[in-house]
Amino acid sequence: MADPRGELHPAVKLLFESLEAQRGARVLEAQAMRATAGAMAAGLNPDPPAVAVLREIRIPGPGGALRARVFAPRPPGEGPLPIVVYTHGGGFVVWSPETQETLARRLALGAGALVVSLDYRLAPEHPYPAAVDDCVAAIGWLRENAPKIGGDPSRIALAGDSAGGNLVAAAALRLLRDAARAPAGVLMLYPWTDLALESESFRRLAPDDPLLDTAVMEFFRECYAPRPEQWNDPLVSPLRADLRGFPPTCVIVGGIDPLYDDGARFVDEVRKAGGSAVLHAFAGMPHEFHLFLPIEETDRAIAEMCRFLSGVLK
Repeated sequence: MADPRGELHPAVKLLFESLEAQRGARVLEAQAMRATAGAMAAGLNPDPPAVAVLREIRIPGPGGALRARVFAPRPPGEGPLPIVVYTHGGGFVVWSPETQETLARRLALGAGALVVSLDYRLAPEHPYPAAVDDCVAAIGWLRENAPKIGGDPSRIALAGDSAGGNLVAAAALRLLRDAARAPAGVLMLYPWTDLALESESFRRLAPDDPLLDTAVMEFFRECYAPRPEQWNDPLVSPLRADLRGFPPTCVIVGGIDPLYDDGARFVDEVRKAGGSAVLHAFAGMPHEFHLFLPIEETDRAIAEMCRFLSGVLK
């Protein structure tokens, strides 16, 4: 049977071969997966660009203090910067601000923004709605306290990858539902927007995908929102939400990502609801390609991310 992904980019082919060679040692257990992710963090960020400010802060959250890493392109004292609240991916179960550090730095530099990379509570110890609650709490705290860290509370955008893309969409929906001020924009990278896992791209690509196969996605879902009735909740599956009034949106997707439809369909639904949304699809690229592939497509994707953030944070 022909590979549904078609001919692979040489860098993608090498990545997939490496991941497939490690598949036999994979353990679908949260602590084991976190240990692996922690060991990978340095390798995923081999030469991060320098920023003027790198610090950690603690933000009060509903379950206790939330750790966040803050990146700024210029020193404090040169005027407040717009803010990007970033939520990492990892299926709601793994990864951290450290795994996404290079991207956070590049967004800070390219968008001229203060990037606040949030270490939200993880499942299964903290299933839905803990992570959404943490994101909303962090946004609320920044609205009140941004000047303390050099930020402008009137200019806040949200960004996140994969499960983090789900969380920033859900946080924006919560703010709209609660009649709170919506963010200036929402940037979603390869977002997981429908936990039913029934899209055509998932059905076609997930069974043998080296990054996001069916088994690992079902494991993540079991940790975060295991009951089928939860998947219809718009804060669990933002694709199923009423998206009227949703902020300006930018979605980045890879052409051979099982979650391609989750991103593309979200853009369609925002537009149908009368909102502004743009889709940047990169042919032949897998899930989270910015994290694994230092190639031209990654540079172009990050340039589009920065262009969007700069535009909504003017």
